[in-house]
Amino acid sequence: MKVITIFLRVPKEELRKRLEERIDKPDEKEIELRLSRFDFEESKMDNYDYVIENTNQEETIKKVMEIIKTNLSPNF
Repeated sequence: MKVITIFLRVPKEELRKRLEERIDKPDEKEIELRLSRFDFEESKMDNYDYVIENTNQEETIKKVMEIIKTNLSPNF
């Protein structure tokens, strides 16, 4: 089985906005914890097969689906 890794990249301020707008909004401490991991996670991007700018959900889904289609083996 072939494994493909995809890093969904989002700007830090967009991440904060998304966290704050969630229905089950985390408290400020949880948001800060998540944001504190941001730089570490970004530093690992080179370890992924693909990096997608995740700023538009529909476009991101299209890109992920295309990656899947491109990488499916004939034996799948």
